[in-house]
Amino acid sequence: MDNARDVSRRRSPRLALRVPGQLTGRAARDVTVIDLSLSGCLARCPSSLDTGAILDLRLELPDGPLGVKVRVTEASLDGESQPGEAPFYLTGLQFLGLPAKDAVRLRGLLDAERRRRSADPSAH
Repeated sequence: MDNARDVSRRRSPRLALRVPGQLTGRAARDVTVIDLSLSGCLARCPSSLDTGAILDLRLELPDGPLGVKVRVTEASLDGESQPGEAPFYLTGLQFLGLPAKDAVRLRGLLDAERRRRSADPSAH
């Protein structure tokens, strides 16, 4: 996908941030969120997911877990998968109906991380 078009269609800017999580649907999968925004995230998953699938995502945030329904927007093979290991997939997830109190928590986390990074440019 064209990167400029991809960024312009996002509702919220993403921040590169590693957060452990778990996706559940028919089966549970441990995932690592590698970037996060108020409207969704990009997760590194051990299996490919169908575009359009609705799942539950649980993120382990510093101030406690956050659970949200998500829709798979896209999935592709992760080019950083190592030879000899099972492949990983990069999966775009759109948040569906994030409760207001959780949106406030998430905004606080993202704002705090942006402030920390602007104060310490080597923290990226």
